[in-house]
Parts: sequence; C-alpha cells; structure tokens
Amino acid sequence: MTRTASVLRARGARLGLFFWLAAPAALAAATGGPVDPAASSGGAPVLVRDTEVGSVLTDMAGRTLYTYRIDEATPGKSACTGTRYTMQNGRQFGQVPLPAARARKTCMEKWPPFLAGADARPAGSWSLIAREGGAKQWAYEGKPLYTSGKDRRPGDVDGEGGLPNLPLWAAAMAPTTLPPGFRLVRREEGLVLATADGRPAYVRRGARLRRKVSASAELLQPVVAPSFGTVKGKWTIFDAGGIKQYAYDREPLYVLPDGFTDADAQREGGWATALYRRAAPVPAQVGTRTTLLGKVYTTDTGMTLYRFSCTESEVPDFLPCDDAGDAAAYWSALCGDAKECSRRWRPYRAAANARPSGEWTIEEVADPPFLDPAGATAPPEAPRVKAWAYRGRPLYTFVDDDEPGQTLGDWINYFSRSSFDAVVVPGPGIY
Repeated sequence: MTRTASVLRARGARLGLFFWLAAPAALAAATGGPVDPAASSGGAPVLVRDTEVGSVLTDMAGRTLYTYRIDEATPGKSACTGTRYTMQNGRQFGQVPLPAARARKTCMEKWPPFLAGADARPAGSWSLIAREGGAKQWAYEGKPLYTSGKDRRPGDVDGEGGLPNLPLWAAAMAPTTLPPGFRLVRREEGLVLATADGRPAYVRRGARLRRKVSASAELLQPVVAPSFGTVKGKWTIFDAGGIKQYAYDREPLYVLPDGFTDADAQREGGWATALYRRAAPVPAQVGTRTTLLGKVYTTDTGMTLYRFSCTESEVPDFLPCDDAGDAAAYWSALCGDAKECSRRWRPYRAAANARPSGEWTIEEVADPPFLDPAGATAPPEAPRVKAWAYRGRPLYTFVDDDEPGQTLGDWINYFSRSSFDAVVVPGPGIY
C-alpha cells in the first residue's frame, strides 16, 4: 500500500468513513462484503458512509452520491446537462414560459456530476462516461453519479426525491453483508432487517444466543437458514432444535407468517424488530400522532408538520423547484399570493436551546418565505428565523388545522407538481 493510500485510509477512519482501496479485500474489510472496486491506477475516489437510509457511497468530502433515473433512457450518457430551459409544456396551452426562467439553475448546477481525474481508468463495476466539453464522469454499475445541492453536511441524504409516484434521484447504495433473502426496511425505530418480501424480522427482547435455544412462540417462526449456508460479520447460523436458524448480533431471528402485522407481535409480547441501525433520537419539540394519512410528525402541541416539495414535471430534466432561490410562483400557486402564503404557512421555530439530531436540523428560513410571487423564494431582504427541518426541508404548520390530528394542508397542485406534504413517520414501529 502506498503512503498516500495509508494516510487517506487513516483519515477516513477518523471521520468514521471508509476509503475504497484498489484491492477487493480492502473494501470487503470496510463494508464486510464482496465488492468489485476500480483499479488503483485510476480508482474512483469514494467512501462508504453509514446513514439513516443505509450505507451509501460518497465522494472524499463525504457528500452522498446519487443516481438519476432519467439516465436509464440514455445508456452511457448523462441526461443531466447544462441546458438552461426557458419553456415548459403548458398542456392544453402548448409551450409556455417557465417562471423566473432567467434565474433557473441547470441540472448540472443543482446536481454536480461526480467527475473523474485525467488519469482515471475504468475497472470492474466502475466505468467512465464522456460529458460535454471533454470532462469524464464516474459511473457505478453503468449509472452515472452526482452530488446534490440539497446536502449541506457530510452524510446528508437529502437529495432523494422526485415526483410522488416516480422517484428520480436515489442515493447510490454501497454493498452490505446481508445474506441472500434479506433486505433492509426503513421504519420509525431505524433500519430493520427484513425478509425479501418485506416482512420485518423480530428478536426476543433480552434473549441473547446461548448453546441451547428455547422453542419459538407459536406465532413467530424461526428464520430458517440453508443447511450449508455461510455468513460473516455479526451474522451466525446455529442449530435450533433440528433446523438451521439465522441470528444477527447473537440474537436469533423470527418472522411473522403472511397476513400478520406488528399488532399481532405486540399482542404476543416480549418481541422487538431486529435493528440493523437504530434511528437517531427525535428532538423533544417533535411528537407523533396517528392521522387519516398514517402516523405523522407533529409539533410539541400535536399539530401536523408539513414540508414544501416541488418538481418541474413539464420540463425534460424534471428539476426540483423547492430550493431557496427557485421561482416563488410554484409556492404561490398553492395559496394565491405572498401575503396569503405567509398567513397559511408558518415556520416551526426551534427553541433557543434546541440541537440537531440525525435527519433533524435547524435551518435559517425566510419569514415570510417570499415577498413577490414573480420573484424567487427566500430573497435576501426577507427576515430570517431559525426553524426545524427534516431531511433538509424546513417544516411548517397550517393555519386551517384547528386541532391535533388534522391534515388539511396535505395537498398538491397537479399542474406544477408543487405541494405541502404532511411529514409521515417512516413505516410502523413497535420498538
């Protein structure tokens, strides 16, 4: 190993990251699984970082790398370019101008490509694609990689998103050590081990693996392992009364039969979902409440929290339009004008002693969010307040919600694909 590689690896360890070295064994040691990294003469300079959504690939500064679904239509070429669109499809009106078109950023400006050095060479799952102007961009498993302007801190994964039924941007996930037939699901308590069909695995609370394992409860059944299966890391396979059963972190794994839910496991008592990574604590100012939309995050008084999202669905690059500085018209389309928006939507202010936690951050936001609907959101002259944000997006309350549990602000403008959405708690939870 060269001295430079050794220094980078040590630096990555101090940051809680892992450097992708040339030899497959090096990355396997970091992630615990087999990989196919690039050659050392021009290997992709990436790290692996553990986040709330799983292990993701990042650049050397810790910025999460993303893939773009539109690229699937142009293999070997990036559809995220420097084209500055000024018109959009007005449907029955034909082509109409984009709001504040001159200030609109390009796809490349919002999603900087993960560029390769002049001496970079493709190897294994890593390849290079040519961009306009002669630059080269890294691609992993054929998918070009990008960073996101929404991410502010190393390890943020705030760039994921797109249209409600069409996720366009997704974090580039790193290899994991999960045995065949397992995957991770996101739930309130964190990342949970689950079977391939999405059923969460359970463990007996406080029951560590011993030489002799008692029979499972009648309802929950052991997760059976293949007779000659092999595992590594925190995984083990042991003999449980004549069958081979999986265990993770020395806790035997069980699963509910088809048709049963968390409520059935709760009634059994003494069970918890098998955690791969526990979620960061939710701030004291944030609560949860079950509503008609499901379980949502609320203020400390139980009022539903919302976040604004926007995608330009009538433009070829489907850019997000919910960043500070984007056209205010997308916001005002939901409430008419700046004054009415400011009356209906109020930032959820953070307490003076509040501290960020996990995906919960404190952001300075404009209040009112804009002064002129013909201009841009968050203009420099607008007063700022410190408000809570979830996954990088500021949170608001809605004036027409008269009591806890109401979600009257959850709606969408189908023309611009802009909306305020109640912030739904990820998946059920019984931990």
